[in-house]
Amino acid sequence: MNRIAIALNRFQPLESAPQSSVPESKQVPARRTQAQRTAETRQALIHAAVKIIYELGYGGATTAAIADEAGVSRGSITHQFGTRAALMAEVLSWVYKQEARAYRKSLRELAAMPDPAEWVRMCWAVISKPSGLAVIEILQAARRDPVLAEQILPMQRAIESDALAAVDGLDEANMTRRLDVMRMIVWSIRGLSLAKVIINDENEIERVVDLLRLTVTAATEAKLIGHR
Repeated sequence: MNRIAIALNRFQPLESAPQSSVPESKQVPARRTQAQRTAETRQALIHAAVKIIYELGYGGATTAAIADEAGVSRGSITHQFGTRAALMAEVLSWVYKQEARAYRKSLRELAAMPDPAEWVRMCWAVISKPSGLAVIEILQAARRDPVLAEQILPMQRAIESDALAAVDGLDEANMTRRLDVMRMIVWSIRGLSLAKVIINDENEIERVVDLLRLTVTAATEAKLIGHR
């Protein structure tokens, strides 16, 4: 197993491979294509970047540290992404896709569109992960890095548009309100995820999440916000 495969295995479980009837001595390992090797290297670098950003912050996520964690040469980032900013933009895109996949999975398990208060719980389950903290670190870095900001700001707008498009029956006025509610919940949860850095007792953080949910419930009952 090469160093890239070892790095990837830290982030995803191994599935049992089907048993082959061919004797082990006669089995010939399939050669990976260049496209497969490239995809593995990019994935290893993205996973390593999330881990290093979570552990050391954006400033500590140097190209050398990321490459070493991924088990690849330090020139791989330049070869695969061109610049550190491009890698960070790709990390943000990857995290957003993972979050969107988690939301879709949760929605498929529900009989109806959840009310705004339930979105608080869903968002907390999805966002309060190391990858969620990496998002905050990258967005904060974009304030001081115009090259990074130029790459990720359009991505943020696209993510919001895709999220709204998933909600049926919204006219222009309701879509504006839904966007406001979505931003309030998502960015409140992203901010609360930072609390894990300084508060060790998760029960204390959960109480704040519950308070946010109750606040959203009260606003819904007062018809300040709602499903549509």
